[in-house]
Amino acid sequence: METKKQSRKDVNIEELSDNIAFIIPDLAEITDYQKKTSARRYLVDMGKEILPQINKLLLSKNTHLRKEASKIIELIADKESISVLIDLLDDDDGSIRWIAAEGLVHIGRDSIVPLLNKLVQKGDNLYLKQGARHTFLSLFSEEEKEEFKPLLLSLKNYNNISILAPVEAFRALIIFKHLNAVKSKVEYWH
Repeated sequence: METKKQSRKDVNIEELSDNIAFIIPDLAEITDYQKKTSARRYLVDMGKEILPQINKLLLSKNTHLRKEASKIIELIADKESISVLIDLLDDDDGSIRWIAAEGLVHIGRDSIVPLLNKLVQKGDNLYLKQGARHTFLSLFSEEEKEEFKPLLLSLKNYNNISILAPVEAFRALIIFKHLNAVKSKVEYWH
């Protein structure tokens, strides 16, 4: 089975549009912070239309380039990127995982249900649990933090309780789906 690290490759700049390809060397810059942040801002200002091309950069062997691509996705904060950000919660680079969690927070509460779904499927993944916990602590209301305390504790990875993460995520998922259904009905009638 091929690991994520083994599936990474050099980015073929020719696959990117000209208005993005020319900026990639600046984006991957390690020593010139000004150049790198200017390149990032340029790409973020282009908006969500560039996300499919930026997603290609996430497959790069170059960690700095992957980190910058993650940061751009975080800053654009488009709902279409939720699944990409959730997948990045399992990246082998800790800073990319942090950026992904922050990206989900920036997108907002629309990230909750997809993240719960992923926890139901892969709730045994340590990195996923850590990123999910950070995201939920930022997005849950105080009442939700209390109601979903078992979920938050299971995501903290304390001894045997961490094995309950998929079960607690499923419980929370049912509650959120019910609340969303009720909210939709109320909005329909108003």
